[in-house]
Amino acid sequence: MVNFEQRNTKGGTLSDVAIEGKDPQFDAWLSEQLQFDEPYLDDDGFCESVMAKLPAPSKQNERRASRVQYIAVLAASGIVAWQFPFGEVLSEAARQSISLYSLVGVGMLSSLVVMAGGIFAARR
Repeated sequence: MVNFEQRNTKGGTLSDVAIEGKDPQFDAWLSEQLQFDEPYLDDDGFCESVMAKLPAPSKQNERRASRVQYIAVLAASGIVAWQFPFGEVLSEAARQSISLYSLVGVGMLSSLVVMAGGIFAARR
């Protein structure tokens, strides 16, 4: 196997063309290096036996993980609500005559829906 770096270096560094990924010789060398033609190393079923001896995941661990995720979402929501400038929003909403309850309610509800959706997506 020919070492690409030895063939295509000038002064001990790779050429700028090779670094930028526009060198066809480098692409050919890289794809040659990434070929996995080595034979499978048989371990006489060792990996399968180790995996079979591992305990199955329990429902309790899944519920604990779900609780931790929900607690994290509630904590993050609390921190955001704590940092949110409610005073400024209230005074601006009063000036604009926007229904404050609907504005804050829609914002909080949409935040919770997005975070809950993220949890459900992460669990799948």
